[in-house]
Amino acid sequence: MEISDHESNMQVIKDVSSNFTSTFCGDMFSFALGLMLLRATGMSLSFGLSMIIMPIVTLIGLVPIGNLVDTYPHKRLLIISLVVRIGALLIYSIAIGHFDGSGKLIPTIGFLIINYASVNLSNSGYMASVHELVNEGHIQKLNSLSQSAASFASTFSPIVAAGLYVIVGFRLFIVFQLTAHVIALVILLTMNFHYLSYPRKSSQTPQESQWAKFKLGLNYLMAHGFLRYLICIALFLNFIFAVINVGLPFMIVEHLHLGNVTLGILNSADALGMLIGNLIISVSKELRHLAKILAVTMVIIGTGLAGVGALLMAAPEQLVVQLVGSLMLFAVGMSLAFMNTPFGIYMQKTVPTELMGRVSSTEMSLNMMSIPLETVFYSFVFQQIPSGIVFIISGMALIAVTGLTMPAFMHVQMPRTDHATQKADRQRL
Repeated sequence: MEISDHESNMQVIKDVSSNFTSTFCGDMFSFALGLMLLRATGMSLSFGLSMIIMPIVTLIGLVPIGNLVDTYPHKRLLIISLVVRIGALLIYSIAIGHFDGSGKLIPTIGFLIINYASVNLSNSGYMASVHELVNEGHIQKLNSLSQSAASFASTFSPIVAAGLYVIVGFRLFIVFQLTAHVIALVILLTMNFHYLSYPRKSSQTPQESQWAKFKLGLNYLMAHGFLRYLICIALFLNFIFAVINVGLPFMIVEHLHLGNVTLGILNSADALGMLIGNLIISVSKELRHLAKILAVTMVIIGTGLAGVGALLMAAPEQLVVQLVGSLMLFAVGMSLAFMNTPFGIYMQKTVPTELMGRVSSTEMSLNMMSIPLETVFYSFVFQQIPSGIVFIISGMALIAVTGLTMPAFMHVQMPRTDHATQKADRQRL
């Protein structure tokens, strides 16, 4: 059954609303959790606890989550995921009051493990269910508006959380998060999932091991040259982009002594660029020249990073850094939107639905596992090399990799995938 434009629009509205609520309250909760742990333990690790736990949980859950998503109805998995998060948060809200000082890390670590396992299941399930929610003409709108909602929420949630925490304390943030989960669950229950009528290969061969089932997704990924290249280039871009997350606070606050306000302005400019970029994508015609778009955006990102490095090395007045730096990072953020969103759309239009869970979980796992590596790398590099030079080298490296690798794929366009095409893909597997 073909999904109508009207139903697709309604599904988009529901998804964006759910995504905004979940991201806004989730980011506030994470910020408040870090503040609570910092006050209770006095450990700087409080805000970095998630960065340690998330990759570990992601790696452990890589194979089973990918197989689950490709075996069972996606709506059922998404509902279970939310119910688990609600239950875990309720238990945590009771347990945390029975621990003091560093002891609060015990229930927190347990909660984060369960929470991130559930989030990984939900993210993979969502990636695999896009074709079940909207028709082909609304995939771009769904992805771009969902990313816009997440960008907007991530931009303003820390500001709101910082102000509220002083007034209401940590407990109320648990209430906010529970409310967000319940709202997301209610919205999910009203959404229609139009399952494609094909037999799931995973259910046909129950004697296969978890790894054997998972290898089907890996084999598809390895056989698809451009998709494999995109995942590799995304990993490299994420690695390079850590120069901002690690180096910008160090350079602005510690080296140039320009204060937290300047840092906040620059970070907001980057987030605002991503928001505007996704909004532009949402109202644009269907993106076609995929490789050309990616090549241009990567060059802009590389140029922006190098430009920020040159600006900071010049050590101009605070106002100049705020204005010029904001423009550069705005361009970087907008370009990043034109990188990330088309990449997601391409995966959803290319990968057969029954393999999407395994392919998407592989991609997300690689990204998650790279976070601690890139953080440690740049933390070390910034202690050895002047910060501005690190920015310039990182930007030029991205431009060089783009120039050396992208020309071979410049002919690639965004596919106009339909269910018939997916059926043909499945038959070739």
